Amino acid sequence: MNTRTRPLWAHLQNEARLLSRESAALIFGVVIPVVAMLVMAALPAARTPTSAMGGRSVVAAYTPVLVLFAGSVLGLTVIPTILGNYRQWGVLRRLATTPSTPGALLTALFVLVLLIATAVELLLVLIPALAGAGWPPAPGWFALGAGLSTVTFVALGAWLAALVPSAKAAAGIGNVLAVLVWGAAGMWFPRAQFAPWLRLATELTPGGAAAETMQLTGGPQASVVRPLLILLVWTAIACWAATRSFKVE
Repeated sequence: MNTRTRPLWAHLQNEARLLSRESAALIFGVVIPVVAMLVMAALPAARTPTSAMGGRSVVAAYTPVLVLFAGSVLGLTVIPTILGNYRQWGVLRRLATTPSTPGALLTALFVLVLLIATAVELLLVLIPALAGAGWPPAPGWFALGAGLSTVTFVALGAWLAALVPSAKAAAGIGNVLAVLVWGAAGMWFPRAQFAPWLRLATELTPGGAAAETMQLTGGPQASVVRPLLILLVWTAIACWAATRSFKVE
């Protein structure tokens, strides 16, 4: 292990230990969506396609929602809380005077959150598949939507931490944003039952665009490309804003 990767590896180990103490975030971002999927996948009726869900099963309709639930909780609440605390405690400022750098710590934190989110998302796909509900109709689209949305939420969380100095306030705002994401993705009311104008309006949000991308099955028609382009724009904006606005103090 060379001198460049050693600080990153040390930060990864330290952040993993600290993140394990964030019990509330881990329960909401990891345990709840996995348990919810286990319960739904165990019900035969939830695995059967129904017209109320646009010809899909309840499990198929809610898999993208639970994926977004996990990614948004980890990105929009965990990231702002940890980064806000580090700024208030002067951790990032002190790191700037050591052989390590704030960038190494931030990279370790982002990588760790993305790894956790990816592991949870894989479970949310494997559980219904093993229960007989099948795989997503287009695994490539699903993986792209899940991955981009998670990166977007992590970047938005870093942006939120930069704009709101208080860790608690940033986490509170992140919770509100996460609830809006869930609604746009169809948690409170299935997207298949949205009015056309509401479906189009929510598709302009990260949650709606990601949910639509994960459910794509067609080729490169305009209606298929649109949610993907919207999600790509949100990802680019979030990453740019987080990079431009984040400060160590």
